[in-house]
Amino acid sequence: MFSNAQKLAAVLNKWAQPAIQGLIGQRLGQLPFMANIDAKLRSTGWVSPMWSLSSEISPLLDGLSSSLVEPMLSRYLQGIPDEAIPGLAHKVVEDAIKNGGLSLFEGKIEFELEDLEELKMLLRYNLPAQEKTNTYEVLTKEPIPQGDDAGKKIIK
Repeated sequence: MFSNAQKLAAVLNKWAQPAIQGLIGQRLGQLPFMANIDAKLRSTGWVSPMWSLSSEISPLLDGLSSSLVEPMLSRYLQGIPDEAIPGLAHKVVEDAIKNGGLSLFEGKIEFELEDLEELKMLLRYNLPAQEKTNTYEVLTKEPIPQGDDAGKKIIK
């Protein structure tokens, strides 16, 4: 049996896979030895001047993402009460949809409505939110007396 934290980590990893692969590929491309390989292959004429090894291997990084990112997310989510995770996840996605999208890392990663709708679907299938019937609803105005109290005047 998987915890809600593990399920949410798996869902987020699956949903963000293209962005994660792009980021990991980009970071790999910044390593000196990768830059040397790129330069050497371009200089031989085997590849075009625009070719990049990190772009080539980016789609192959699914295993790396699953073995690194998912456990990190799961550990991070362990600090949240497990029963609260489904409702929290759905609420965050709903709020992001209402705001018209989600922007992370100072706008370097942006998720459009289409992306968020996909995440909403993945959450609905894998981490359904339970309706809470026993939560207290905070009053924001004076209640209207009902039943036996309906005829009595409230003294302040």
